[in-house]
Amino acid sequence: MKPEDGHVAPPVAVVFAPIEGDAVALRTLLEGEGVAVRACSDAKCLYACLDEQAWCAIVTEEGLDRCSLEGLDASLRRQPAWSNLPILTLAGSAGEQVDSNRFSRLARIGNITLIGRPTSREVLLMAIRSALRTRRLQFDMRDQWRALEQHADALESAVKERTLSLEREVNERRRVERALSEARRLESLGRLTGGVAHDFNNILQVISGSETLLRMLLAKETNDRVGRALDAIRRASGHGAALTQQLLAYARRQPLNNVALDLPRYLHASAELLSGAVGADIEMRLRIPPGLWPVSVDPAQLDAALLNVATNARDAMAGRGMLVLEADNVRLPDPLLPQGGDLSGEYVCITLTDDGEGMSEKTARQAFEPFFTTKSVGKGTGLGLSQVYGFASQSHGTAFIRREQQGATIGILLPRSSEQVQVVQDSASASQLHALKGVRILCVEDDPVVAETTASLLSVLDAEITVVDSADAAFAADFTNIDLVLSDVMMPGSTDGIGLVHWLASHHPGIPVVLASGYMVDPGRLETLQVQFLRKPYTLEALANAMALALAGRDGRTS
Repeated sequence: MKPEDGHVAPPVAVVFAPIEGDAVALRTLLEGEGVAVRACSDAKCLYACLDEQAWCAIVTEEGLDRCSLEGLDASLRRQPAWSNLPILTLAGSAGEQVDSNRFSRLARIGNITLIGRPTSREVLLMAIRSALRTRRLQFDMRDQWRALEQHADALESAVKERTLSLEREVNERRRVERALSEARRLESLGRLTGGVAHDFNNILQVISGSETLLRMLLAKETNDRVGRALDAIRRASGHGAALTQQLLAYARRQPLNNVALDLPRYLHASAELLSGAVGADIEMRLRIPPGLWPVSVDPAQLDAALLNVATNARDAMAGRGMLVLEADNVRLPDPLLPQGGDLSGEYVCITLTDDGEGMSEKTARQAFEPFFTTKSVGKGTGLGLSQVYGFASQSHGTAFIRREQQGATIGILLPRSSEQVQVVQDSASASQLHALKGVRILCVEDDPVVAETTASLLSVLDAEITVVDSADAAFAADFTNIDLVLSDVMMPGSTDGIGLVHWLASHHPGIPVVLASGYMVDPGRLETLQVQFLRKPYTLEALANAMALALAGRDGRTS
């Protein structure tokens, strides 16, 4: 029998015929059918050859006499589950009685076919061909079995991979949902704190303005108790103003006066300031590499951020230790700086590292939230680090906390600036107060107490004040007698202070404007305006300086 396609090796028959004539006759018959013969010389060899590669086995009566049922049974049991090897037994010889009991016992241990002798060549060939066909079907079943096993393995692998993929997708979705929920929560908190800061800043504006007005009215009278009381009011209003600035920085509702800053020069100056703030028992180290890129930031807000981090580190070190101020250029994303998150591009990373008590993982997760603090009552407001985070975010960067083996690192990532570095100018002196004498000012303020206080201050400076309570009311004013407009930003009515600026640019382009606000929903709206801006609460000196700059700009345009 010729091997069929799909079977590389030809059929193999195991033959155990101790009588040489039987062995030769069987070999001739099998090879004529294209079947290879594996001849066995003894029972041990037969047991070994009854394996998966054999197609059938032919054993004569003489061979069976040399085998044991136990040996054959053990050999056949080693076969795989799909295998049922056909065994042809040539029993008896002419005139001999066949032991049917013996063959019935043998049949119970395997697929054994009994052929009595003498038999014709055709009968033996038919039996051999039948055995080979049976074995071929078994091989086909084996191949299908193995294919099914491979498919099952592939399916199991695919299911496992898909399960892992689903787990990753679920985990990613949960992470995004948590991040979105956190962002919404922080946004809501930012709106709440911004609204509180707006109202509080108006109150502080009245307090600080009234304190300034009282000093001016009582300037000729010497009274130490009154002076100390006014000093206490000034300190308290200044502290309150700092707190509201931190709230607004966290809420990202505070306009930033950004300039391109020369960081090496700035950080060297800041290191001296921070060293004085943290105390002599804390060693201050500065690590600034050459070629540090400039950044576009509000220097006052960066000052506040670094000071907040430094004082937080001082408290973590209990007033004694080492504080390292470091800066470096980074290109994000950077696997060495995973805290960069989704940022990409060129940034400068400013870090302050202390060797204090450090933070737990839970504390580090909450440290940037406003009002969160681990300090005892009266020791901290919980607004310092929230200002750092808000300032960095509004400056198109981010802030991060990295837990160290000892202590903690708080970093600020700020985008590189392509603008020319500017020198930060100091605030104008109080001598500019006299420049407002006779200036006709339209004050647009919806809070009547703030309007009254501001009008009183400017009246003391001999300015002429007209007060209206909304932009809508300002539209109806007689601008032929107005030199300058001082307007709040957040006001009720059909438009706000920024809308008023656009209206003035169209109808009275020669009139300069100073905007003031304690809270803005969208500080970016200020970026394209050619106006002076004041943060509430502002001092009389800051107000006079802004107005003088606005008037100087007008005179420059009209000359």
